Amino acid sequence: MSVLIESACRTMTKLAASPLALEIAPGGARILAVMREHALERRSRGPYSPDNLPPEAISMVEWIALLWSVESERPDFTVEGGGRWPGLVVTLPVSRVRVHYVVPESATWPYPPDPGNKDFGLHLTLALRYVAGSLREAAGRRGEEPPVALSLSYPADPSYAERLASTDEQFHHHLPSVVPTIEVDRSRCSQKQREAHDKALRAVAYADQEVLPLGRSGFTTRVGLGRVQDSGE
Repeated sequence: MSVLIESACRTMTKLAASPLALEIAPGGARILAVMREHALERRSRGPYSPDNLPPEAISMVEWIALLWSVESERPDFTVEGGGRWPGLVVTLPVSRVRVHYVVPESATWPYPPDPGNKDFGLHLTLALRYVAGSLREAAGRRGEEPPVALSLSYPADPSYAERLASTDEQFHHHLPSVVPTIEVDRSRCSQKQREAHDKALRAVAYADQEVLPLGRSGFTTRVGLGRVQDSGE
């Protein structure tokens, strides 16, 4: 699982993607993201056909193909043109990562798309790599990685009003009102696997990073602007 998480991180970093949604399970990683601004300079609306493909998707295909031209793995592309708005699915078969690109009109925004969210991709990558490190550490203790699955949520930041009040008004737009959170599902872990992972989380924590208990058997910790947690339910 840690290898798959690292593959998802590499893909997010290479694509400079800040995901709207993210799921990582043993079968693969799935990322939902909005097409980049350069691809949205030419806008279109269906119906589409093989002879009339959406320029937004084609621009993304050309950009990603160029990015991966120096890689040994070749991405597969599926242009979605059956609906009102175009989409693009990019599949990395070796890395087991799939990125689903949509245009802003067909995106379900889990947070307000404002300048304060521009750093979420970096902080999510840090949080994911922290989880990957904890799984490798736990495997060193028990011989195998705990069976976990990951997902992404954007709950409201309970300290937002307090931070807003203590920040100069000119910087208010840089304060995100949500906390990008990596939800760790450890429901398939045995008690011993969970205990080993709890120790691993603390062993690989960054300096001054607190790992606090949550619920009956979960944890919560901040990594930059993000959070990693298991609700413990």
